[in-house]
Amino acid sequence: MRNKGKKLLGLVAAIATLASVSLTGCGSAASYKGEELTAGYDSAAAVESNGGFAVKKGDFVYFINGSQDYTANNTYGDVVKGALMRISVSDMESGAYDKAQIVVPSLFTTSNYNSGVYIYGDYVYYATPTTDKNLHGEVENSWVDFKRAKLDGSEAPMKGQFFRLSTNSANYRYVEENGVVYCLYEETVDGTACLKSYNTATGDDVVLVKGAKSSFYYDMKDLTNPNVYYTMEVKYDIDSDYATTAQYDQLYTVNAAATVTVDASKASYTVKDGATYDFDEKYLKDNDVDTADHAAYPYVNLGTLVLDGMGKISERTMFNQEDVESTEPTGYNYTVQRYENGGVYFTRKALTPTTEDPSLYYLADADVKADKSISNNAFDAEGNPVATVSKETTNASATALFEIENGNHVYYYVDTTTNNIEKATVTAEGTNVTSIALKASGAVLLKVEGDYVYYSGTGTNGKSLSRVNYTGDAAAYNPLLNNKEYQPETVTLVDYSDSWYKPEFFGNVVLYPNAQNFGAGTVAYNYIYAARLDKIEENEAKYEAVNEYLEEYSDSAASQSLIKFFFRTNLTVSEESEKEYDEKFFAEVKGKFEGENKLAKESEIIALVSRINEEDAEQIENSWTDYLLQPDDDDNEEDEGLSAGAIWAIVIGSVIVVAAAVAIPVIVISKKNAAKKREEEATVNAYKRKKIDTTDDKSIDVYADEKVDNAEVTETVSEEVTETVSEEAAKTDETNE
Repeated sequence: MRNKGKKLLGLVAAIATLASVSLTGCGSAASYKGEELTAGYDSAAAVESNGGFAVKKGDFVYFINGSQDYTANNTYGDVVKGALMRISVSDMESGAYDKAQIVVPSLFTTSNYNSGVYIYGDYVYYATPTTDKNLHGEVENSWVDFKRAKLDGSEAPMKGQFFRLSTNSANYRYVEENGVVYCLYEETVDGTACLKSYNTATGDDVVLVKGAKSSFYYDMKDLTNPNVYYTMEVKYDIDSDYATTAQYDQLYTVNAAATVTVDASKASYTVKDGATYDFDEKYLKDNDVDTADHAAYPYVNLGTLVLDGMGKISERTMFNQEDVESTEPTGYNYTVQRYENGGVYFTRKALTPTTEDPSLYYLADADVKADKSISNNAFDAEGNPVATVSKETTNASATALFEIENGNHVYYYVDTTTNNIEKATVTAEGTNVTSIALKASGAVLLKVEGDYVYYSGTGTNGKSLSRVNYTGDAAAYNPLLNNKEYQPETVTLVDYSDSWYKPEFFGNVVLYPNAQNFGAGTVAYNYIYAARLDKIEENEAKYEAVNEYLEEYSDSAASQSLIKFFFRTNLTVSEESEKEYDEKFFAEVKGKFEGENKLAKESEIIALVSRINEEDAEQIENSWTDYLLQPDDDDNEEDEGLSAGAIWAIVIGSVIVVAAAVAIPVIVISKKNAAKKREEEATVNAYKRKKIDTTDDKSIDVYADEKVDNAEVTETVSEEVTETVSEEAAKTDETNE
């Protein structure tokens, strides 16, 4: 009969060792205020990569500690997963990831993964699920509070919020203009889409645009850019009961700091440094329009006119600002493709059917002039500021990456026929296309960073990360030359979640949400991991050596499971567990990963940066325990082992923090009926009480649970632990009586 109470993978000793460390991850107020976070902090330091899940300010990188659901507990000080953390650049470069600290123990969680952490001055600005409750005592966590917090922890948490939205999927950006931080955000008011700007210094909340024809297009690269592009319809007789919509439209841009002056007595408003819009006062008052509020007017637009699609035969309105005649009879419609690289990319369609325009155009912010909004439509005229990026948008599509290099427009795309990644350089002589990566099937381009184009591929659970140097000439990519510098390379073991933020790059380190499963589990916890970009080749060689060792035992799943266990974890195995394996084989595997000429651990290739919360740590540890130690197949066996007092001591004392890819498994106590149920449902395979024969154990299927519903497994384990602890406690009570 096996003593299950001894099936601990070094748990008791580990708890004693990490007891003091674990307390730093559990919401102690002292961890987030005062002197602890002031060391090395530079208030005047520059900020890089603002707006993503990770931002660099001075000597620190601040990052969201993994993907957490908005329904999780958001009590300030209790939050670990989803909180804001920091790690010094030197610790990140040296691999000292266990030195990462929690900065703001609140959830940095919304459903908008195009916007995240913003740092201005000494504050971080963010969105977080509200902790307020309704009349029924339920937390209204689908509402989002927009807040800020002091980066050095020296200031108490912000009371209340700047403002609140009823949806956690709203588009928003924190931007800065003239030293003032604004929050640009979208909200639907009375069924109409609005773009608003909240001034965090004054509390003014201004409606910038209401009823735009298109979506709002924010800068895709510079998330702190205070300008937004969009299109608007043109209305005839807008202040009457006979309003009609023109066929053509107009392209606008608006700044977060835009202001307006309203003349209620004349039913008009004037945009600062912009247009004046006059309306019929009697009509507005007859329709109960508050003429003192510009947002109540039938046309709300504080933007600057960029291009006017007015046709030659079109009737002029107050929305047309250049007094010239259009060369196009019926006018144009504009479609914004993207906003980046200091300007707007767009397509244009003439309303005359025979003059379809398939080209992609670009207009720089600096060349936007409302008084040239009609004449600038003559794109082919000499000196016109609009540039032709491509004669077609099949390849220069929304999935391409666009850059400006040496004054030329360049775009990267995946050819849908060949699956090659192509670089197209647009010059005055034409477009030169170079294949920089061949047959990159399934590739999705992510970004241009340094000398590389990064792209994703199919991963195990998420996406792989690859890159190719784009700086070579056409000959450099000839596969026959085998020029390693210009050949694609995949970052070893990276498997990132593509349902959260994209990877972030800081020097030679990439941070990403890890989509790996752990042990026998089917859950990807999406904590933040790091991989080195300057050691791709070296790490690939390390991983290949591990794979070669695994291949030696390709006919033995159980043997491979032990090897993978040692490779992927830093756990210790109890003597009782060790006896389940052939003595020589166990010693061999242990020596392979702990000897002088040891194989690499996974943590040497990819490393955990996050702090893992207690609940996830326990589930991960249970999963690794299940992976290595399967329950007995003995219906007549009774559980023995630790007393109820000892069990409670371990359960209560298991406050665990996992850092630098160190995880410690917890007890898995299996009752005979639960073990039987798990067998029947094939969630784990019963382990016979005998030593593993490493020469032939094909009947043992360690991976049979890959498609298991994790909720069922978690529930089963939870029931087993609760039932066993309750019974043992009852026995103790009886003994005491």
